[in-house]
Amino acid sequence: MTDNASKRTNSSNGTDRSDSASSDAQPCDLSLDVSELSVLVTDCAVAMFDPSGAISAWNDGARQLIGYDEETIVGSHYRTFFTADVRESGQPERLLERSRSTGSVESDGWRVRHDGSRFWAREVIIPVREDGTLAHDDGLEADDMLGYAWFVRDRTERHDREQKLSEEKAFVESVFQAQPDVVYAFDSDDNHLEWNDRVPAVTGYTEAELAEMNPLEFIAPEDRDQIEDVIQQVLEENEYVTAEADLLTKDGRRIPYEFNSARITDEDGTVLGFTGVGRNVSERNARERALREEKAFTESILEAQPDVLYAYDTDGNLIQWNDQFECATGYGPDELADVNPLTFIAPEDREHLGDAIERILEDGERVTAESRVLTRTGDRIPYEFNSARITDDDGTVLGFTGVGRDISERKARERELERLERLNAIIRTIDETMVAADTRDEIETAIVEEFAAADPYRFAVIGRTDPTSTIDQYSLDPVTWAGIDAPTIEDVFSSFVDPPADAGETSLFETRAVQRYRNLRESPVGEWRADAREHGYDSVAVVPIVATDRTFGALVVGADEPDAFADREREVLQEFGGTIGHAINAMVVRQLLYMDTVDELEFESTDRGDTCIRLSEGLDCELSLDHVLPLTDEVFVYYLTVTGAAPERIRDGVREDDAVTEFRLIDATGEESYWEIVVRGSAIAELLTEYGARLQSKIVRNGVGKLTVQASRDADLRELVDGITSAYPDTELVSKRTVDRPVETRGDFRNTVESLLTEKQRLALEAAYHGGYFEWPTRNSDATEVADRLGIARQTFHQHLRVALEKLLSAYFGTTN
Repeated sequence: MTDNASKRTNSSNGTDRSDSASSDAQPCDLSLDVSELSVLVTDCAVAMFDPSGAISAWNDGARQLIGYDEETIVGSHYRTFFTADVRESGQPERLLERSRSTGSVESDGWRVRHDGSRFWAREVIIPVREDGTLAHDDGLEADDMLGYAWFVRDRTERHDREQKLSEEKAFVESVFQAQPDVVYAFDSDDNHLEWNDRVPAVTGYTEAELAEMNPLEFIAPEDRDQIEDVIQQVLEENEYVTAEADLLTKDGRRIPYEFNSARITDEDGTVLGFTGVGRNVSERNARERALREEKAFTESILEAQPDVLYAYDTDGNLIQWNDQFECATGYGPDELADVNPLTFIAPEDREHLGDAIERILEDGERVTAESRVLTRTGDRIPYEFNSARITDDDGTVLGFTGVGRDISERKARERELERLERLNAIIRTIDETMVAADTRDEIETAIVEEFAAADPYRFAVIGRTDPTSTIDQYSLDPVTWAGIDAPTIEDVFSSFVDPPADAGETSLFETRAVQRYRNLRESPVGEWRADAREHGYDSVAVVPIVATDRTFGALVVGADEPDAFADREREVLQEFGGTIGHAINAMVVRQLLYMDTVDELEFESTDRGDTCIRLSEGLDCELSLDHVLPLTDEVFVYYLTVTGAAPERIRDGVREDDAVTEFRLIDATGEESYWEIVVRGSAIAELLTEYGARLQSKIVRNGVGKLTVQASRDADLRELVDGITSAYPDTELVSKRTVDRPVETRGDFRNTVESLLTEKQRLALEAAYHGGYFEWPTRNSDATEVADRLGIARQTFHQHLRVALEKLLSAYFGTTN
């Protein structure tokens, strides 16, 4: 080492820092003493490199920091302290070259110790001149270099602190951006610190303009005093404040907003400023303007966010949440820290929600998923979760955050719609069965079996009215059931059809409307509660089976869910009960046509509520009601044969009758005429079908009507007579008798039709039928083709076919002897 170099090295108070960094060590022709540098720079690891980067000297600080003894490391290259991927990239050589060419280089990064562990290093590399001085100001030519001086400090703890601060900043920014509302933060001097992307989108200001604005500049002038007071409250008095004011945009628009603000404090409790969430309340204010004007401040002290807010790290630990999270789950803050997200999810939903979390973290998706939240008390609440990934500035995934919203009401509406769809599907299936059924037993069996087999329902029971019961006091007995054990049917059926006194419910017989009983497992009625728990149902509907004023029975249906049989389901069931009643009644009427023994009742009536009696009395003639065709529930077509009155008199008479809306003369021969009239109002023929009876004949002479009514042997004749005399008071029963009727078989009907047809008419009808003349919408054969096949003229074919059809229909409708 030269004398000049030694003098500079030994000068502890020299003004040139480079002079104080020389060394006496001479390996590889490097004469700067590393021990002397160590004395001057006590908090560093110091080493010397030769011009190629090989280590030539090593101090104790380097040994302690990096772990190599000097004997072990001397001669190794500087790249030894880098990870393999960095060594392959050539970074160590580039750092040395930059140091040589620029005079010095500073670098931060991970370095590797002797034991393989990593530390975050802050290093300085300075080239050394041939005279041993440090060339930290100017670069050197390779031929002028003695080597390099390397100074290293361990900055791992500082790096970890900075990294943690960076992660916390990334989390806060992610929460900001996840908010659908505007989010803001101001310091105590009203400087705008932070805002989310909704702020420029809503206000119209640029990022640069926002940075220079104070909070009151966003507020309409008339609201600024109020908001200024609110800010002071947040900073000085209350930790949380909610206020409403008009937000003033850059283009002058005023938007009503609700601001939920909270104080920002440091760890020592020093107030740093305030932050909050602003929500557009235009629609709400439109609905509740009067209330908003009376109550300008809506207090929301504990929560600015109405939904649950959460954040998890990549290990699945809960790291951030709001108070609503605690309210929703029932857990306290001490129990929530570091809890896995799936802990709060019902077991049956955990797999699909776990898949959603994986997509968020790995693919960066913004995911919306539904699942049931499992509370501390075991309740399951349906929630919708909207979640997004949290990343730092470098793109490192830190976890995910999101918002959860209670969707219980929406799910209830969806379940109601699903039940309604299933109910309609059940009814459609039953309707098909009722059309094809031959007996009431078939209808009732199909109903209870369909309901009991469907998912939302547990059981179904049908009871029939006792024929001996009075009109005012019905008695029901269960006759058909499914999904329930026979020993329990009587108790379950009767307790809901005629509720016990302590239930405080109205009987089905009083309302004739669908009755529903819900949440039965928690019912205050002991027998209902016990039976519901034992047999696994939670709701019951009692459906009256009726046709107009007649009650045929009741359908009792049990369901699994506590909120089944909502209003729309009740409406459908009410209509279905009427459908069943009319189907049973129609079946009774249809069976009446094929009975060989019936009860025949004869009535005499002068009741002017009957259109035929009014017309006969006014025209002083005889009317025969041949047929009644119902168009609607209140409009009927009468086909009448009138004797003893001229057509003109009949026209005048029916024109003056308020019940007749239309009329038409069909045919007139001699003293008889055949009419079609449209009558609005009740018709006795329609009334009879409601009681399982049919009008056999009705003849009215000069205002006195003779009616012959046929009913099945098991019909309630007392109820039938009461129904007729109630509708037409001036009517009385004249006689009752049992009549034996021959039952016409299918073969008998065929023989009757064949006896009416001539040979040519039969051939025309058969050729038309089998030749496809009646096919629709496209005929397989037209009249010319069929006529040619028969070898007759087209007009002759039409004549034979029309007469044959008339005879066939006459036989079917019973107008031919």
